[in-house]
Amino acid sequence: MKTSKLLFFDWRHLQCGNLAWLTPDGTRHSVSRPPEPQVPMRAEPRKIPRGLRLEAQPATKTDKVDDWKGWGRTIWDQGRYRSWYFEINGHAKLGSGARAHDQPPESVVICGVESTDGFAWSAPRRCPIQIAGHEGFDGLTFFIDPAAPPAQRYKFVYCARITDERIYAKPLEAYLKQHPRYRDSRISAQRAYGMFAAVSPNGVQWTALPEPLMLHPSDTDTTVFRDEELGRYVMYTRMMREDRRWVGRAEAEDFEHWGPVEPVLWPRLDDPPDYDIYLNGYSRYPGHPAYQLMFPMYYFRATERSEVRLCSSSDGLAWNQVPGGPVIAPGPPGAWDSEFIGSGKDLVPFGPGRIATPYSGTPYPHKYPRWPAVWDAWNQGWAWWPEDRLCALKADQEGECWTLPVTPAGRQLRLNLRTPSAGLIRVGVEGLAGRTVEDCDPLWGDRPDQLVTWKGQPNIDIAETQPLTLHLQLRCAELFSISFV
Repeated sequence: MKTSKLLFFDWRHLQCGNLAWLTPDGTRHSVSRPPEPQVPMRAEPRKIPRGLRLEAQPATKTDKVDDWKGWGRTIWDQGRYRSWYFEINGHAKLGSGARAHDQPPESVVICGVESTDGFAWSAPRRCPIQIAGHEGFDGLTFFIDPAAPPAQRYKFVYCARITDERIYAKPLEAYLKQHPRYRDSRISAQRAYGMFAAVSPNGVQWTALPEPLMLHPSDTDTTVFRDEELGRYVMYTRMMREDRRWVGRAEAEDFEHWGPVEPVLWPRLDDPPDYDIYLNGYSRYPGHPAYQLMFPMYYFRATERSEVRLCSSSDGLAWNQVPGGPVIAPGPPGAWDSEFIGSGKDLVPFGPGRIATPYSGTPYPHKYPRWPAVWDAWNQGWAWWPEDRLCALKADQEGECWTLPVTPAGRQLRLNLRTPSAGLIRVGVEGLAGRTVEDCDPLWGDRPDQLVTWKGQPNIDIAETQPLTLHLQLRCAELFSISFV
């Protein structure tokens, strides 16, 4: 498979390297069955990276969106921004939340909105749906399912408390037989929560499915999508372990039958003990779905404030926080987002050369008593970055590394880089005469699309099907991406 771009959200593209053990005359001995007699050996590093680190980049935040109704996830679909959300008993902010726990719900409406710029939104298209036997709606999300029959192409997923024992009795019996590691302590014979769905052929007319997809209490946050590479549905959802919020993951071969929820991201031991990971903020990088990201919201119980960090995964199962601190932080005192902020979902285009994700904020701490004015203080804005500049491979002084072999999709290299006047980057093609780092013309400045040349020559000059290894040298520099064009 040909590679068009390398992004640096983790170490997946870099070789670890090794040591070669050499005799005084330079002969290399392997670890197995070296010749007798034993002689002194010295170590020589081979392609071991040095002097490099990863650094997540803080976003630039916009002002709040006027007349925000409470939607969280926003997708880019056919040249427009689109979102769907619940309106419960005429209330939409926060998507549902505690206002949706009024018993019983008098009206349940799915609303759809669109925008061409992310700020001016259409009037909502409302579709009342008939729901019986559950209440307390929360944790909503939606997605467009490429594998579904036409009548179910659009899917709206939410959590609710089940009040009709006829709905949950049989699934609960099976649920309680599972090993405790696959159960949530918030579900019992007296209190059952389920993940439910509504489906639509066009995103306008919706029909609620009567049976729960699974028993699980995903209050506040859920992500569901069809993973075409796996050929399965995937859900990232809220978990509670040890009285802390974690991020869990489940899979399903078909949309209506899900496996157990298992943890994939939780507060680290070098985080303070009052931290929760409150929202997952899952996203694929636009145009390059191999880069799976999360914008998890970290909640601090000592202050009831929060911030959004960046996490990365190559398989959707093993997740790591990217160093560099928060990528979205609360605003200054008095700002509309000065106390508690929440991450949205999905990176989307945001004008020429930009990518963005929605985020929400309020000037009140999270558990501040929620008078109507406190609810209404919630608003949404956008957090944006220059294209590809979400994370940097950075050398504070001298750094060097080698990539794993890749088959390039083009014959030229372009770098997205940033250096001070004294910094520079050089790139070589390992083993290719005339294209070594010594031949590379120095690259420096703040340049999002810098062509790499070797003594003035821009072409890599290898066969189209031949893989290559890049040798990178950085001095006081940040490298955001490498493109093959």
